[in-house]
Order: sequence, then structure tokens, then C-alpha cells
Amino acid sequence: MTSIRINEQIAFLRKQKGLTQEDLANALGVTNQAVSKWESAQCCPDIQLLPSIAEFFDVSVDELLGYKSHESVSDICLKIKNYFTLLPEKESFDVAYRIASLLHEAAASDGYKKYIPWNEKDYSSENIASWGMSISSEDEGSTARVNNCIMFSLNKGYTPLSENQLRDLSLTFDNLADIRFLKVLCALYELTACDSDNFSLHEIENKTNLEPMK
Repeated sequence: MTSIRINEQIAFLRKQKGLTQEDLANALGVTNQAVSKWESAQCCPDIQLLPSIAEFFDVSVDELLGYKSHESVSDICLKIKNYFTLLPEKESFDVAYRIASLLHEAAASDGYKKYIPWNEKDYSSENIASWGMSISSEDEGSTARVNNCIMFSLNKGYTPLSENQLRDLSLTFDNLADIRFLKVLCALYELTACDSDNFSLHEIENKTNLEPMK
């Protein structure tokens, strides 16, 4: 028999809307103490109040009671794919970054089991590229974000680097240690950030103050 999880559902839906218990109580015409008791499973809402609560959160009564099964990863992936096919041109990266930011937060908070201030972040509209750095490393994997750069690493299936890979990595670090190389990379990124087709060697020279190699 499926257990009733209305306390979890009300708390989840309230936080998802960025509401306090007082906000929800005022909207439903009940006391703060009533909402607190619902969410702590000390009691359940009156059965006559269930349709109003469900309507307020725009869910069915079954969903409010926790009867609706969770969507599978396949269902979610399919919905995301369908959503992206309908996006206007040139919006895919912005939306993908917003979703990646949400996934970073979900992974860093162990699926929101650890505390996250729900009503402080709106991934759908805020300028999230301006946010700072956060890193989380767990047994399952790691995730890091620094401003507009997000990285995920899954520990499952990890294999040690081969000698050839280590040698290639060493050469890469040697190149990155050269200030001229870094200046050119940064100049290229800046020049192509908004238009990847239009830049010239002269512009790179101006941005780096480097003399062309002879």
C-alpha cells in the first residue's frame, strides 16, 4: 500500500514557490501553526481543504497526496530534448547553462537533502553567470562552477591515465605556463565570445601587445 506523503508534498511545493509557511497560511486562510503541523506530519489538512491546496499549487489531489509516481530519467531526458527543439535560434546555450547550474546545485546538495536557500535563486531568469565559485567533491563524483563555467565528473568507471596521456598533459601544462600562450588564448576567447567568425591577427596583436613571430 502506498503511504500518504502529504506533509512532504506540501513542504516541497511551498519551497518550490519560494513561500514561507506564513505566506501559505495566509493564502489558504489557516494559521501558521496549522501549516507547521502539516509539514511536520503532526496532523493532516482537513479533507475539505485538499482541493483548495491542490488548486493553489496547480497539482491534482493525488499528486498532493504523493500518489503520483516520480518520472523516470528517460521521461525527463525526453522532455528536455523536446523542449530544446522548440527553442528560438541562439538560445540553446543560455538554457543549457541554466539547467546545468540547477544540476550543479542538485548534485552539490545531495539531491536537495542538504540545506539550500530555495527562494534565493531563480535559474529561469537571474544573471547566474555573475555568481561566484562553488565546488563539491563526493565519493560518487565532483562538480564545480566558477562564474559561467560548470564541470561535472563521475567517479564510476574511472581509469588511471596512461603514460601517453600523462605526457600529453605535461606538454599542455608547459604551454599554459607560457604567458604569451595564455595571452593569445584569452584574446581569442574575448574576440570570439560573441562572434566566432570575425577576428584578425591584427586584433590579436593589439589585445596581447605581442609582436608577430617571424
